[in-house]
Amino acid sequence: MTHLAFPATAMGRIETALAAPEAGLSPLDSLIGRRLDLQAFCAVLKSPPTGGPGLARALAAAAAAYLAEDFLFLVAEEEDNLLPLLQRRLLLGDDMDELFRQLSDEHSQDRAQALALAAQCRDFAAGGAGDWPDLCEALGQFAERQRRHLVWEDATILPLARARLSGDDMQKWRSQLQTRRARHG
Repeated sequence: MTHLAFPATAMGRIETALAAPEAGLSPLDSLIGRRLDLQAFCAVLKSPPTGGPGLARALAAAAAAYLAEDFLFLVAEEEDNLLPLLQRRLLLGDDMDELFRQLSDEHSQDRAQALALAAQCRDFAAGGAGDWPDLCEALGQFAERQRRHLVWEDATILPLARARLSGDDMQKWRSQLQTRRARHG
């Protein structure tokens, strides 16, 4: 996986600390770390730095890589690990079926939009036609949608996951995560 390159004094240090094996983080905490990475990515997209064409193309290349790799990995982890494990731990009366359906629908739309934006960013970064302000506007809209989605999940899914997932769930998730990482390098 590639990551958006942040200065060592900012998100890079946080990301390094969260990824360190000695941190002993649960898969849920690791997921939350990747969500922090998405929040930082969205902050950059909402207000991209201004500069010359070289900076714009470099930002577009970094955005393409993040959207096509890291973002898709995060969504897959939520869809393939977190949500199925959590669904098994729901109790009678939790009434979360509609919420889970809506999350899955949003994740599907987000994946499609991320892939389309990644393609546009790659094309722009390679010197193809495209208007940087228009691309920034599309990326900013995507970022705002993700910000709202993260806030919603932070208020609904993550507290429930903390309360309900067991040690066995975390071990199963960890194993599935290692398999996914081995497949995708």
